[in-house]
Amino acid sequence: MGASSREGSWTSLILTSLEGEEVTYDFRFDFHTSNNEAEYEALLTGLHLAKQMGVEAVAAHTDSRLAANHINGSFEARNKRMEMYVKIVQQLSKSFKEFTIKQIPRSKNRRADTLRKLASTCQGKLWLKCSKKEA
Repeated sequence: MGASSREGSWTSLILTSLEGEEVTYDFRFDFHTSNNEAEYEALLTGLHLAKQMGVEAVAAHTDSRLAANHINGSFEARNKRMEMYVKIVQQLSKSFKEFTIKQIPRSKNRRADTLRKLASTCQGKLWLKCSKKEA
């Protein structure tokens, strides 16, 4: 789950193995994003982590209707930034033998939302800081 506010942009991830083991991550970005961009940054961060861990199959769950439908091809990206995010996710998803993305109700994403809220109140002490590289 990603979110953006006047105080900054955050993402919280919960990576779950087939055996039910979980690893949680909270990140604060040192660049401003819209809420939609924060959702994509969360997805990309999760995919990069999964790739580094050697994961072969990813089933991504997001409460972002926009991101899920962009990636699934149901919605068309209507601006350059969203087009860029869609292309990057599609390219990165090819790193896995299997990749699916599914929109879940926000009510089913409460743990990630709680992690994000906790991270946003801890003033930089509990999360990794991610910087965006300019192209």
